[in-house]
Amino acid sequence: MSAIFGIINKNGRPVEQEITNKMQQAIAHRATDGKGLWNEANAVLGFCKLIIYPQQKDEQLPIEAGDIAFTADARIDNRDELYSKLNLDKQQWQNEADSYLILKAYLHWGEKCVEHLEGEFVFAVWDKVSQQLFMAADQIGFRPVFYYDSPDTFIFCSEIKGVVAAKTTPNYFNEEHLIEYHFRQSDPAQTYNKEVFALCGGNTLKLLNGQIQKSKYWTLEDRGRYNFTSDEDWIACLRDLMYKAVEKRLNPDVPIGVTLSGGLDSSSLACILSDLLAKKNKPLYAFSSVLPLNHGGIEQDERQYIEIVNKHCPNILQTFVEAPGVGPFDDVAAAFDKDESIPNAFFYMDQALLLAAQGKNIRNLFTGFGGDFWVSWKGNSVVYLLMQQGEYKTAFALLKSLAKTNDANLQSLTKSDWLFYTQAWQQLRKLKPKPKVDWQLQTVLRPELVNKYKHGFDFSPEADQRIAMRNLLQSGNIARLLGTFANRNGNYGMGTADIMFDRNIMEFLIEAPVNVFNFKGYKRGLIRHAMEGVLPPEIQWRKDKLPYNPDFSRRSINGRDKLYKIIAAKHSNWMFDKYFSKEIIDNYFDAIKPFAGFSSPTNIIGIRITQAGITCEVLNYLHQKGFFFE
Repeated sequence: MSAIFGIINKNGRPVEQEITNKMQQAIAHRATDGKGLWNEANAVLGFCKLIIYPQQKDEQLPIEAGDIAFTADARIDNRDELYSKLNLDKQQWQNEADSYLILKAYLHWGEKCVEHLEGEFVFAVWDKVSQQLFMAADQIGFRPVFYYDSPDTFIFCSEIKGVVAAKTTPNYFNEEHLIEYHFRQSDPAQTYNKEVFALCGGNTLKLLNGQIQKSKYWTLEDRGRYNFTSDEDWIACLRDLMYKAVEKRLNPDVPIGVTLSGGLDSSSLACILSDLLAKKNKPLYAFSSVLPLNHGGIEQDERQYIEIVNKHCPNILQTFVEAPGVGPFDDVAAAFDKDESIPNAFFYMDQALLLAAQGKNIRNLFTGFGGDFWVSWKGNSVVYLLMQQGEYKTAFALLKSLAKTNDANLQSLTKSDWLFYTQAWQQLRKLKPKPKVDWQLQTVLRPELVNKYKHGFDFSPEADQRIAMRNLLQSGNIARLLGTFANRNGNYGMGTADIMFDRNIMEFLIEAPVNVFNFKGYKRGLIRHAMEGVLPPEIQWRKDKLPYNPDFSRRSINGRDKLYKIIAAKHSNWMFDKYFSKEIIDNYFDAIKPFAGFSSPTNIIGIRITQAGITCEVLNYLHQKGFFFE
């Protein structure tokens, strides 16, 4: 993806060239295919160009149109609709950049243009006369943008490092970022820098008279678009929407890649991509995390299922990625610079896959990330929701069907798929004695830090996935994840395509009846049946998905010396006084054991201990860069 940036001096003073230069240098890696700068009086707008789609070839931004200046990072999906609404000649405009269509839409509808745009975008408009800035992020939040606001200056950029380079106030670490990293229970708009915030999906921001005003222009709602009378029609519609979501993100003139794990989501995506590219006589490059062929440990990987997909899709060119000799305590600072958040415990494999894709000159990398949020949701609460709707006969029939297809005990399914979600069960759970090591088994953070924030924690399960997903999108949780992937890929000169959160798919699922997620008694029944004839049967009906990074525990154990070197260093003492517990690491590190599948009870504490080591490296790095820690 491309990148945008800007500086507005509210006091009317010209923007210093030195500040602009620092900002450009901080994000120079994003200017793969060119750059642009607009500067007039107290305002600067900028653009870093990364070509993913043909229309971007001649794109020149920022652009001035009368009294406004404009910059954007965009892919627009409803071009034909906009041609008609804006009375534009399709033949004349079909090769123009999507950003220019946004500008036309803004000139026609003003700030309400966002209600007419579909796709992935972030853009900024500066009105020279009114001295007003208007910014908007797409409905889901695929393209990130961050901002800083002070009495004298407003700064925005696609990457946090650009904002940090331009602001002149001291940098303070935001300890709430630790809470978000460990629990996903804080405001997603916050970042590791206490003065820098994210403009999340579905939001606009206006700067007028020195004050900012954010507004939500889109939320996920049931708009009554779909009125199918049969479950089969719902299933066919999802298949159609998934094909469309892939096709509109596809530029077959550049090398296309996919991360393939062998599971339902990534395999569905790979098969759709393979089908579409084969019709254009183009290859699909697949990149997969696997164990070495001579691996002798207990761990198992997905190689056999990946090979099944490869055989099914003859135009796939497969790259197996093993990432030998690296682990979660290696090159943490470099990973943090790319992610602009504390890296996850498996970042080394993420980076290895991207390096492999970069080596094949991939320009757009597709992922099946997030399918299990909703598209391939297991539907564990479907029986409960049917009971809530008074559909008792349907719910009981579904329980029997689930027991048959999953070779499960009807009594245990009744407990897991119905009783678990009832208020009576939740009350009984509260009466159960708490373990002596309540928070320690979930985090390595010091109890006093956790206690400071845990009053706002809510880990209770949300039975209705429609409500859960609406909340995740509304809050910005999804946007921050997608934005991290977009910027991470940008560091490798490629875009990312995360189709499982496509807006049209989201708006379809909010209307879908809950029973289709367990269609014919299958967990993940919706996607299984939607991919009939697309997926090989061995993938379509499999029930034994293995971890993405199966030797994570072994790599953590092998990194023990590095971890203890990190925590024993004198310059780390302050972090353990303030944030982490050495005692928990000492008490539980030996409990980490290599395991097969997801069955090990030591998996969570292993991840938490690893997170502590990663976080220490990040905090030391920020400390060296001059950050303050209150």
